[in-house]
Amino acid sequence: GSYGGRGGGGDRGGPQDDFPPLGGRGGGPRGGSGTSDILKPKKEPERVVAPPVEAPLTLPGEDEAAARARIEKKKKEAEEKAAAEKKAAEDAARAKAEAERAAREAAEKAAAAEGDLLATFASGEKQGEDLAAWCAEQGSVLPSVDKLVCHLLTETEKKNPSPNCEWAEPAKWGAALLSLVEDNLLGQMQVLWGVQTYCDTQGFPKVDDEYLVQGMFRSMYKYDLADDEAFEAWKEDETDAHPGKMKAIIQTMDWFAWLEEDDDDDDEEGSYEEEEE
Repeated sequence: GSYGGRGGGGDRGGPQDDFPPLGGRGGGPRGGSGTSDILKPKKEPERVVAPPVEAPLTLPGEDEAAARARIEKKKKEAEEKAAAEKKAAEDAARAKAEAERAAREAAEKAAAAEGDLLATFASGEKQGEDLAAWCAEQGSVLPSVDKLVCHLLTETEKKNPSPNCEWAEPAKWGAALLSLVEDNLLGQMQVLWGVQTYCDTQGFPKVDDEYLVQGMFRSMYKYDLADDEAFEAWKEDETDAHPGKMKAIIQTMDWFAWLEEDDDDDDEEGSYEEEEE
C-alpha cells in the first residue's frame, strides 16, 4: 500500500503511544522522580547504644547478699568521710573568722590605748622627771618614739613651729625622751623620723630663712636626742617607711656638711693631742 503503512499495514502508522515518556525510563511516575532521588542526602544509619554494663556484683567466694552489704558499707563510709570533711572545713572557716574578729578587736583596742597614751604624753600634765617615770611605767605598751615626737609636735607646735624646739628642754619633754633614747641608736633614729614626719605634714616650710627640718635636727643634736651616729644612720636608711625622706635630705645638706666638718676637726684635735703626748 501507502508510504505510511509500509512493512506491516496501517496499525504501525498510528499514534505512537507505545514509546516511553521523555522524563525517564520505565514509565511516568518513575521517570519524574529519578534525578531528585539521586540528589537527596543519604540518611545516616541510626547508632545503636549498648546498655550500660554493670560490674560484677559479687567477688570470688562471695554471695550476692554479702556483696550488697559490702557495697553499702563502702558507700556509707564514703558518705561519712565527705560529711567529716565538710564539717572540718566549716569548723576551720569558723575558727578563721573568729581569729580575724579577735585580731580586729585587739587592733582596735591597741589603737585606742595608743591614742590615749599619745594624748597623755603630749598633754603636758606630766613633764620633766615625772614624765620620764610615767614612760617607764608604761613599758612595752608605750608607743614608739617617732610616734611620740610626731604627736607631740602636732599638738604643741600647731601651725607655728619653732626650729629651736624648746619642748625638748629637760624640764619639759626632753628628760622623758632622753630616758627612752639614751645609748639607743634606733631610738635616736626614731626621734629624727618623728621630726621628719611632722615636717612633711607641714609641707617642709622655712622658718626665719632656714628650713624647719634642718633647724629641728640641729636642736635634736643640741639636746642629745640624736648623735652623729644616729644622723648618719638616718641618712643611710633606705627603708622609706616614713614620708618625706628625700626632701628632708635635700633640706638638711648644710647640717650634714657641718657635721662632717665637725668630725674632721675632732679627728685633727685628736691627732694633735696624741703628738703632744
